[in-house]
Amino acid sequence: MKLIIEARLVDDSIQTKPVQLAVIDREMTDTALGLSLAEGKTLLASAQEILVRAQCEGIAEEHSCCERCGSKLCLKGWHERQIRTVFGRVKVRSARLRYCACAGKHAGASFSPLVQVLPACVSPELEYLQVKWAAHLPYAAATQLLAEVLPISQAISVTGVKRRVRAVGAELEQPAAAAQHPQNSPRPPLAALAVDSAWLRHCKPPADKGRHVNLVVGRACFEDGPSRVYAYVHNQVTSAAARLNGFLRDIGVDPTARLTILSDGAGEFDKAARDCAQPLCRILDWFHVAMKFQAAENAVFGCKQIESQERLGIQSEIRRAKWLVWHGKIRKARARIEALDNRLLKRPDYEFSTLWWNLRNASGYLKGNARYAVNYARRHHKGLPVRSAIAESAVNQVVSCRMAKKRQMRWSDEGAHLLAQIRVRAINGELKPRAVPIPFRPPKPKADPWLDGYLLREAA
Repeated sequence: MKLIIEARLVDDSIQTKPVQLAVIDREMTDTALGLSLAEGKTLLASAQEILVRAQCEGIAEEHSCCERCGSKLCLKGWHERQIRTVFGRVKVRSARLRYCACAGKHAGASFSPLVQVLPACVSPELEYLQVKWAAHLPYAAATQLLAEVLPISQAISVTGVKRRVRAVGAELEQPAAAAQHPQNSPRPPLAALAVDSAWLRHCKPPADKGRHVNLVVGRACFEDGPSRVYAYVHNQVTSAAARLNGFLRDIGVDPTARLTILSDGAGEFDKAARDCAQPLCRILDWFHVAMKFQAAENAVFGCKQIESQERLGIQSEIRRAKWLVWHGKIRKARARIEALDNRLLKRPDYEFSTLWWNLRNASGYLKGNARYAVNYARRHHKGLPVRSAIAESAVNQVVSCRMAKKRQMRWSDEGAHLLAQIRVRAINGELKPRAVPIPFRPPKPKADPWLDGYLLREAA
């Protein structure tokens, strides 16, 4: 048996002749059920070609007259353009017109209506699919996936996906694009905002080994509702405080409400928190404090200057200092750590051990961030957050799941920053195809009106 699929374009009184899209030949005993993937791609590509060409002719006809005086515009010529869509690449004829005499300084200049509607010659849906999957998968894997399921093997490439990600990421960075996000929608009170940073390998040559990309990631958690994330590369924004203010404004936080921020005391976030317009209560993350003491406890067993009988006693001293920090007694905790360190300094070669370095690191960390330490036990008993686990999960979600360090990926500052903007909006559910109105008008079954107008003008 044969399945013949035809299509025709109908618009009011205009109706074109049927066009054969595909012929499917099947035997009654054939084990293949339905359309195969290749047959489906061919069918979609054929239908897309007819529809896109009809729409492009409708765009040309829509702009055939002057918007001011209504007179017919003169045709300068035709040129061929390739429109990349989700169902293949389509070659169309694009008219180039001259502005009317009433256009002022633009009189006599030419323009292309199709270029004005689709400047990049890429359909909004294809652009959306490219940047969405590139935000979740490596560029090559995203390109291969789209080419596998859609008839677009000739319409996209790895380099093209990279360019598209950079272009869309740059557009999302514009203030006008940020204003398009819903800001006035009612939201529940904000529970806490946690911020953390990640370090990625830079794409500089191996000679520059100290070069890394610093990516700051934050997550805002509401008392009742989905959380929101944001991210940026530290040296790619003019003001980290303005970035934080814009994020809080976009998610609908009350400008007068006092906000709790959990961070690890990193220097790249100090200026953002200090210059933020929102009233802030900054708290040192307990997770990073506990990790400092955990590293010191682990170093006790590797220290050769400590006898095996006194290791448990030194570990107990470190845990007591940790207990003091948990209850907000930072000075007593530092005094206990320094007393233990001074006692061990009397032993030879102790200052070259890992334990000496970890104790000094924990003491210095508490000294530099003492103003952000609180009574963690009291907050924990009240059910308030004390650790930035939400920020750690945001780093894993934004950075590790895409810019994976284990895959030996290398990034530039700009490339990581622009991709992070797309990935953040994809996680927040804000990444959508751009709205580009394309008029649909089937071609009339008669001679070319553009050519007729051109000949009439030449004859006149």
